[in-house]
Amino acid sequence: MSIYTKKGDGGETGLPGKRRLPKSDLIFEALGSLDQTNALIGLAITLIDQKREKELIHFLETIQSDLLSIGSTIASEEPLSSNTLTTLDKRTLELEAHIDSWDSQLPELKNFILPGGCQAAAVIHLTRVSVRQAERAFHRLDYITGLEPIAVFLNRLSDYFFQCARYLNMRVAKPDIIWKIDSK
Repeated sequence: MSIYTKKGDGGETGLPGKRRLPKSDLIFEALGSLDQTNALIGLAITLIDQKREKELIHFLETIQSDLLSIGSTIASEEPLSSNTLTTLDKRTLELEAHIDSWDSQLPELKNFILPGGCQAAAVIHLTRVSVRQAERAFHRLDYITGLEPIAVFLNRLSDYFFQCARYLNMRVAKPDIIWKIDSK
């Protein structure tokens, strides 16, 4: 089977249920943002110390799977299954536990910081931005009633990536760079 079908050449894309929608439909903005986030996580994983951060890498791969499940749910326009709902609720709690753990290890933030640091942290900051984009795109969809756990998960995921970037920088002794209003 060929990877290309030529069915989208006219500006439409197929979705489950034999639906075809214009590629400009908001659903594709949401799905594309999720896909972009997933790809950025994959890039970040290649930059994270594979020996020291096995647990983190495994959790990031779990998040990648969650993002595919979310995309599948959005594409099908079906309500969340009880299994997906339970998984997202559990994963949101896990995100919060990681954030809280990192909070206890990281210096308290009293200022905005500049995204960057080591390569892995810089990509994780990009991932955070991509999650925010996916979250905004998700909220523009007309049919998100019943999908609230996705909104909560995406909101918490961006917080997770912010602290993850700070954690990765701490692990390689790169301090946060404080934003200075007057950078002269």
